Amino acid sequence: MPSRRQVLAGVGSAGTAALAGCVGGDGADYSPGEDADADWPMPRFDPTNTAYSPDAKAPRESVRERWTYEGGFATGPPAVADGTVFLPTAEALVALDAASGEEQWRFAPDGQPWTAPPVVHDGTAYVTGVTDSGVYAIDASSGDAVWSVADAGGARGGVHLLAGEYVSEPVVYAGGENGGLVRLDAATGEETWRTDLFGSVSAFGYRLPQLYVGTRGGEVYALVDSVDGADEPDEAWRRKVGSAVRTVLPSGEGVLVHTFGDPLYCLQDGAHAGTTRWTVDQRRANSAPVAANYTFFAAGYGSLTAFRDYDSDTTWRLGGRFDATGPVAAGDTLYASSRDAVHAFALDGGSWGAFGHRFDAKRWSHPTPAGATEGLAVGDGAVFASCQGSEDSDVSLYCLEPAN
Repeated sequence: MPSRRQVLAGVGSAGTAALAGCVGGDGADYSPGEDADADWPMPRFDPTNTAYSPDAKAPRESVRERWTYEGGFATGPPAVADGTVFLPTAEALVALDAASGEEQWRFAPDGQPWTAPPVVHDGTAYVTGVTDSGVYAIDASSGDAVWSVADAGGARGGVHLLAGEYVSEPVVYAGGENGGLVRLDAATGEETWRTDLFGSVSAFGYRLPQLYVGTRGGEVYALVDSVDGADEPDEAWRRKVGSAVRTVLPSGEGVLVHTFGDPLYCLQDGAHAGTTRWTVDQRRANSAPVAANYTFFAAGYGSLTAFRDYDSDTTWRLGGRFDATGPVAAGDTLYASSRDAVHAFALDGGSWGAFGHRFDAKRWSHPTPAGATEGLAVGDGAVFASCQGSEDSDVSLYCLEPAN
């Protein structure tokens, strides 16, 4: 039988969070991650944008600062690969030693230093500027440019990379303001095809065999690319969802589309391609979701919510506002930001207690007074939170590790 203190903690927990009684756990089995060297090579971890690293070791029960970095405000989430953190900032793409936070190098294209979130693969970092149209491949050890493409469809919104199990040879997709979409050889920068879409490109997602592209005009494209990329991709289907597309997350149950100012859409693929399967309102989903074990986890302006992928029914919900940026997850832990703090929660929602409440979903919180959180990443045994900086703090990146 829980104590009175436990009951009160369940009704109104520390900080901004309070657990809301819901319809049971998600039924999934999550295990703590054990890989202390795990990478986070893309803004949402992988080409599908799951934002979930199942094997990564990260702070679960307690947390402390390994280090902080002050070096201009961040412009997106960092990438973590091979013991290095790659932070996009308004001044440059900055490489930091993951163990110490020591700056290794910085890369700033001439006159266009403002960089989008990078993608890292096999010793190379790929990045675009926010205000120019180039794509750059950078040696991850030295910071020297390996190749660059000056005209890559007006690319300004970042790049998307396919490698490993997805393709025989790694490829980079880039698109931008003029609606141009290009496919580049990751090793050489050679263009293999170019096509035009309606509206500026704002998001990518991939699930074999289709590339999904979102635009600021609210269009979602499903494109079928050939293995060798010799020909332009075929359009499988297209759907207008309303406002600007921020994230596309294809899954076995459909294609999740996170937009600016509209609900989270789940669009059907296959025979009913492009039609709406279900939507989740912004109160429960106002940022890019996490996909883990047939469950989606989304931060809204009213709650942090876990819901089933096939019908959007809620499995657990935590009251509070955690949509400063999209949540991420590793092992059995979900990480979210409430703008001025990073919080850790049990992916399964914790155990049940009295009066239909859960008492142990929240594991820890750590203050991040450096303004709005620009992104989260998990790698090298730590959680990384990039920030804009504020009057109270000039920190642009927090590295948080287990306290014991």
